[in-house]
Amino acid sequence: MTQGAGPAPEFSYVVDVDDVGRAGKKFQLSASKAERERIAARLETPSVESLEGEMTVTASRTMIRITGDIKAALTRECVASLESMTETIAEPFEVQFTRVPPEDDGAEEEDLDAPEYLDGAALDLGELLVQQLSLAMDPFPRKEGAESLAEAYAPAENVSPFAVLKGRVGKSDDNQ
Repeated sequence: MTQGAGPAPEFSYVVDVDDVGRAGKKFQLSASKAERERIAARLETPSVESLEGEMTVTASRTMIRITGDIKAALTRECVASLESMTETIAEPFEVQFTRVPPEDDGAEEEDLDAPEYLDGAALDLGELLVQQLSLAMDPFPRKEGAESLAEAYAPAENVSPFAVLKGRVGKSDDNQ
């Protein structure tokens, strides 16, 4: 979540968490058309029609907490029929960061429930919103009532791969 080398984020809104404090600060974010086009390319979806987020950031000396709501509308491709469909997302989220560097105790195991370490004071709320969008998206979007192309064009019965050899090996059904 810190600023560093690498490609520029598709949607960026950097805040200094040192300016936020315990009382917290509210942020309203809305991605522009150009930003939504770049987000759609990153998430490999036909388009993102809207992406908005309302977040409250609170910070202490050791922890940063972000609570918020994400609202988005996307055009997706149905996994069954390959037709275009609309996916609407509206859900709350909460993310925590720690300002305490992780201890390097040589342990290979990572605690997946532990807050992510934030090195420095810069936190990109735009990137955080895009990450929340990717987590909220249906991994297998299926249009209501869509008939699967596999089911529509598959053989009606379960045919054995050896069925084409039947009768060609020199034996008939009577002397097998």
